[in-house]
Amino acid sequence: MKITEVTAFPVGVALDEPLRWGAMAVNSKGGIVVRIRTDEGFEGIGEAGFSSEYFSTVGPIINAQLGPMIIGRDPQDIAALWQDMLNATHMWGRRGIETYALSGIDIALWDLLGKLSGQPVYRLLGAAKSKVRAYFAPSLKAPHLVVEEAIQAVGQGFTAMKLRHGPDLKAGVDMVAAVRTAVGPDIDIMVDANMAFDRREALTLARELEQLQVAWLEEPILSRSLTQYVDDHTWLSDRVSINLAGGESLLTRFEYLDLLKRKTFDILQPDCTSVGGISEAKRVADMASSWNIKCVPHIACSSGTGIALAAGLHLILSCDNAPMIEYDAYGGPGWDGLLASPPILRDGFLEASDAPGLGIELTTDAYGRFALATVAALV
Repeated sequence: MKITEVTAFPVGVALDEPLRWGAMAVNSKGGIVVRIRTDEGFEGIGEAGFSSEYFSTVGPIINAQLGPMIIGRDPQDIAALWQDMLNATHMWGRRGIETYALSGIDIALWDLLGKLSGQPVYRLLGAAKSKVRAYFAPSLKAPHLVVEEAIQAVGQGFTAMKLRHGPDLKAGVDMVAAVRTAVGPDIDIMVDANMAFDRREALTLARELEQLQVAWLEEPILSRSLTQYVDDHTWLSDRVSINLAGGESLLTRFEYLDLLKRKTFDILQPDCTSVGGISEAKRVADMASSWNIKCVPHIACSSGTGIALAAGLHLILSCDNAPMIEYDAYGGPGWDGLLASPPILRDGFLEASDAPGLGIELTTDAYGRFALATVAALV
């Protein structure tokens, strides 16, 4: 069997108003879909990066660089293909859009392998469980709206939620306190500060959140380098009792080495669509396990295709140290007709089906309905 086609294209729908997560805001919900086809008629799909708005940089790397170099290769040789693609980026960068591109191809290869073997991906990786608790993940918005959404989420069956915080420290703490009052003591609340503060502000924030029984505080310190990221969050970790989480923006397992050695974070958050695909996210999760550190992979709520969610789900179900999954609060194309059977929340949990691969398929009219006009020729 040989690969005959590797194509990336953006899909999405415009939003009535932007969604914001810390410093990031998007005007559309959508992602970069990667499609791999073989000479025997099989097809795998993946997703690259956090948003369709990155296509102008990520897309050409897949369509003109990494994709062509694996045409004619056996799609079952995932590890060899992964290493060859990583090696190809040596002279022009291994951080950012390059690993986004590699990630999307890797996810599609795993979906394809599952379809070839007739097995769901999480079983190919080594199943640790069949379902996982989901947490509700709303965007950064006015506090009274967050409280309303939190109450609705509990009514929908969620038992955990992650709130966005910043840039006003006091206003953010007051918002978390209001949500805690609204949902009661039995709901797990996590807080993502999206690098909004310096380390001493982060220390003040962490101590305030400890009083509100917050389960973890995510990446509170603004960092411009990996050294600062590790040093400052380690400094904070040594001074507070609240769990710290991070790692969503780190790329390949090599960037996690210092975090693990110094036990900077209690929860690591690699993202399948950026760290290097399912292959590399699984390696990071297993490395974390060896240090008794939990892994709760990041899943970008700026996408909404359902493909990244499916990839994250299968990864999590193969890891004994992954107790929760991030669940997009606002849906998107994946639930509006892009996917034939998108992942569905039931009683606060996501459960994998026995369908082969990632358990998802694009609908017959997905390209026509959701592919952006600028790349119509690709699909």
